Amino acid sequence: MHETIVQAIHERRRLRLRYNGTVRIVEPQCHGLGTRGTELLRVRQVSGGSYPEALFDVAKIADLVVLDERFERPGPHYRKDDSAMKTIFAQL
Repeated sequence: MHETIVQAIHERRRLRLRYNGTVRIVEPQCHGLGTRGTELLRVRQVSGGSYPEALFDVAKIADLVVLDERFERPGPHYRKDDSAMKTIFAQL
């Protein structure tokens, strides 16, 4: 899953995934390790979630699919070098 997420960020491609039982369409913004060592993914949710810019625990993601849909820019509240992550694997 790690390589798929990294590729989607570099190519600015949307993802479809299931998180907490809900199917979501997201634009991946930043992927890394949190301060407790948890693998995290910061996203802009296009559909399926109530928080426009959410932080997901990658271990809870299921049915991950890279879509042919691309996005142009990060979400309006995106900040490079996400402070929730101590190690960043990929970011916009």
